[in-house]
Amino acid sequence: MNRYLITTCSKEKDPSPGVLPAVERYQSERIAFAYQESQRLGLPMLILSGKFGLIQPTDEIPWYDHALQMAEVQTMVPPVVNTLEKNAVDQILFYARPLETPGWAPYYAVIEKACKQLEIDLKLCHWEDNQSTD
Repeated sequence: MNRYLITTCSKEKDPSPGVLPAVERYQSERIAFAYQESQRLGLPMLILSGKFGLIQPTDEIPWYDHALQMAEVQTMVPPVVNTLEKNAVDQILFYARPLETPGWAPYYAVIEKACKQLEIDLKLCHWEDNQSTD
């Protein structure tokens, strides 16, 4: 089974100029926890960015300020599907805040649509089940 751990980007970012690895750019306890979990479980990790699509924690990215919007879901699904196909993903552990959390619905929509299209097993791991802050 080719399992991946996926979480989303975060609003809080290191404002340093230039580029930083995504796991350093995003200033989020959730992302740090997901990264540690991916290493503990021996699973590759991807981050769903509202600007860049699915990226690796080590991908270097500039500072940006863009949250994925519902109107962008349909255009984000094809590149996400492409990345999942390229990596032959057949199961995703999705570390996320609850769907009702403001701003999270578009990220859920993209992951759910991509998984449905590719028949990928999606397992939700609600962040609040593990920690209390983002």
